[in-house]
Amino acid sequence: MPSTNSVTVKKKGRVGAVSNGVSETNMSEDYLAYDTPTTSTAPWELVVTSTKLKQWTWAGVVVIMAIHIFMALVVRLGYTGAAVTTVDQWSFIGIGIIFSGIWMLGLRPRVRVNKDGVEVRNFLNPQFYPWEIVHGLSFPKNSRTARLELPDFEFVSMWAFQAADGNRVVDAVNNFRLLEDAYLPED
Repeated sequence: MPSTNSVTVKKKGRVGAVSNGVSETNMSEDYLAYDTPTTSTAPWELVVTSTKLKQWTWAGVVVIMAIHIFMALVVRLGYTGAAVTTVDQWSFIGIGIIFSGIWMLGLRPRVRVNKDGVEVRNFLNPQFYPWEIVHGLSFPKNSRTARLELPDFEFVSMWAFQAADGNRVVDAVNNFRLLEDAYLPED
């Protein structure tokens, strides 16, 4: 069945399979909207990332690498009873690169919004939430991050909305709420 909206949907089961008396080929758009969409092909109207989180991430990478390079240089200075080779020194730098790579996951958090829904990418994989299941955005008092409110009192932390970003995050929340007013279905 050709879809009229721009949401890419993961289909489960066989094509034409009958479930609860409804064939998959006759499913309505409303039913498909509640299936798990993977992303949207519509252009993104709002993209939010945290500048403070990026600054903290890069500062952490510099500190991690400085410590590991320092250790690589110092490890050979005194005699401790163990033979230290050039390979041992390079391994300190290699471990620093591995730790820095893990630390750089702090560059990933992003929130994208369009007419189909909200995509939240925190540290690992992105998750797309169609407007039909979004209940809104909240920023609890004394919280570091905003939350995307979902059904049954569930929520998803949005690390791209950091309180430390100050006025920038206030503008991002206001822009998100404008899009929320435009696209969130009425109850």
